[in-house]
Amino acid sequence: MALTNTGLVDDNFKVIKVITGKKNEDEMIVEVEKLNGSTNESKISVANVYYEVVNEKVNNVEQDGKVTLQFDDSDPFLTLQGKDNYGLKPTEAKIKPESGSGNIKVKTGTKLKNFSLILECHKESGFTTI
Repeated sequence: MALTNTGLVDDNFKVIKVITGKKNEDEMIVEVEKLNGSTNESKISVANVYYEVVNEKVNNVEQDGKVTLQFDDSDPFLTLQGKDNYGLKPTEAKIKPESGSGNIKVKTGTKLKNFSLILECHKESGFTTI
C-alpha cells in the first residue's frame, strides 16, 4: 500500500490532512507552495498531530516501529510511537521550522506494520486571503 494523503481543510488559518501508510515511507506530505493562498514567503507550523503506529510482530514479539516528521531535509522534529497526540497539552508548543517554508516529510522504518495520522498545521505568515 502506498502512502495516502487526504486534505480535509485548507482555509485562511489552517491545513488539516489525514495520512496513512506502511513501512519504508519517505515522502513529502505538506508542500507549502501548493496550499491555498501560498506565496513565495509563506510559512507554516505544526499545531496538532493525532497518530497511531501499529508495530510489526516477528516471532510473536512486537517490534519498535517509529514514524518521524521533519521539515524539508532537516533533522526530525517529532518521533511518533504507539497511539497518542501532540499539541493539545499546555507544555507542547507549535513546532516551527528553523528555516525555509516548512514543507513536511514523513519517514518510516521497517519495524512497523502501518500508521495513520491527522496533522493540523497553522498558516503563520506569507499567505494571501483566500
